[in-house]
Amino acid sequence: MKLKPIITEVIILAVIYIVARLSVPLFIGNTSMDINFNDTYWVINQSAIVILIFTVPVFLMLTTVTYLIKEGFYRYKRKVQNLILIVANFLFITVIYLLSLLFNMIQKAGGTLYPPLSALPKTVSPAHHDSNVVYTAMQITPALIIIFMLILVITAILTGKNWNLNKNEQIPA
Repeated sequence: MKLKPIITEVIILAVIYIVARLSVPLFIGNTSMDINFNDTYWVINQSAIVILIFTVPVFLMLTTVTYLIKEGFYRYKRKVQNLILIVANFLFITVIYLLSLLFNMIQKAGGTLYPPLSALPKTVSPAHHDSNVVYTAMQITPALIIIFMLILVITAILTGKNWNLNKNEQIPA
């Protein structure tokens, strides 16, 4: 294989990573991650770790969507690009699943609330989860896993059909 297509794909992946890295702080903003785990309440400010936790899935999702659209124009006949698509999609599903397990474990950790709720005044409003990034991520994770699993299966089937075709061989309709 020639070197020019590989360099082109590396440049495309670098641009996708830069876009993901620059866009994650815009969506997170100045929020902090609040973790209640075994009677300990941690507040993690927006740091490199929090940004990295969200950058990797965003990078893998953007890579999958970009290559899905890009290879659709070529009818999934290019091997290297299809391998990038399948690997990025598989890694995205794996990372999202592991993050959902982590977020689910953190949310169910529980603990003791002091002072007891009976000692609080009756005018306290219930907590809303609208601005909690972890809660929002937990709500959309199952749908993302299902959608990207279907994309993985379909692209793997299309890539497998086109893998050993010669250029002179006709594609059955």
